[in-house]
Amino acid sequence: MISKILLVLFFCISPAVVLWLCKKVPFFGKIGPILILYILGVVIGNLPWINEGSYELKDTITTILIPLALPMMLFACAITRESLKGVFRSLIAGLVSIIVSIFLGYWLFGRHIGPQGPKIAALITGCETGGTINMASIQAMLGVSEETFVLLNSYDMIVCFLYFIFLLSIGIRIFRKFLKNSKTTLTESQAEVNEQIIESHKNPYSVLKTAKGWGQVWRILLAVAICCGLAFGLTKLFPKGWFMPIFILGISTFALIAANLKPVKKLTFSYDLGLYLIYIFSITIASMADVTKLNIREGLYAFLFLFFVIFVSLLLQVILSKLLKVDPDMMIATSVALINSPPFVPIVVSAMNNKKVLVPGITVGIIGFALGNYLGFFIYNLLI
Repeated sequence: MISKILLVLFFCISPAVVLWLCKKVPFFGKIGPILILYILGVVIGNLPWINEGSYELKDTITTILIPLALPMMLFACAITRESLKGVFRSLIAGLVSIIVSIFLGYWLFGRHIGPQGPKIAALITGCETGGTINMASIQAMLGVSEETFVLLNSYDMIVCFLYFIFLLSIGIRIFRKFLKNSKTTLTESQAEVNEQIIESHKNPYSVLKTAKGWGQVWRILLAVAICCGLAFGLTKLFPKGWFMPIFILGISTFALIAANLKPVKKLTFSYDLGLYLIYIFSITIASMADVTKLNIREGLYAFLFLFFVIFVSLLLQVILSKLLKVDPDMMIATSVALINSPPFVPIVVSAMNNKKVLVPGITVGIIGFALGNYLGFFIYNLLI
């Protein structure tokens, strides 16, 4: 019993230590907290004297964390008509490019994976339109193994790193030259809605030092409980075999509705609190992966599938942006928001020296994040 309590404390405290290291040590900062937590989790998870008899505990933790973290992060996704101004064409180009590349990649690589192919296609769809939280939600919906999830998410971090390096080195110059005649009218009116995400790199957890911050935590948990309760009620209208897909999609839907309510809009800490739960989820699920069970053949095709989707979707997005006359910097910001996730947009905006696309780029990423679970589930059902 004591060993299990210590293991839970380790999972809960490790992200705080890793975040501190990423802030203090540039090398760790470049690697990123999630990849470090995955490595740490895999190492810890394959030490038998630590993990003996703990699988059920870990499974319980990961099962609970996704329904908690998902609505917290979606509360930051207030999507309005105003938020769509100036980003619609770029959003369409980005989403269409990813969806088309998913189907092409599945035909080339995914179908060779075997029965897991459609599930991996769904995971990639969720990840490349929303990030780790969408991939984790779809993993829960479809019952994907921990080994496959950890392997695919690790691949995603590696390929996304290569993609980002390409953009920062020569990609920006190439795309600006190719799309130089394109024009897009942009608006910065979304700044207030997404402020907490733009500023998320500035130690958002300092709010927990105040009573006001903890008061917000309890209100966030109450809002999450309401969304989960409504989603649970919704599952009663469907057969038992549909419980997890309906529960996750129900949480997503009710959280998106709540995001537009005034009391929820005031919960500015919800995104970062949900992100911390994803950090705990990352190290916990990584510790469940048995490296001796990894399927090398499946892993190779999954890597090729993912690599194809990321770089081919970028190429398709450039072509569509040319046809739709999307501004080159907006196209780049949109691609980064969808592929890398919104927190990476300020980095590429700084590299482009164009703050005008900061808020629209983040807005596109938030919309992609909100749609990721639906798109992933839809594509899975098309491919099975």
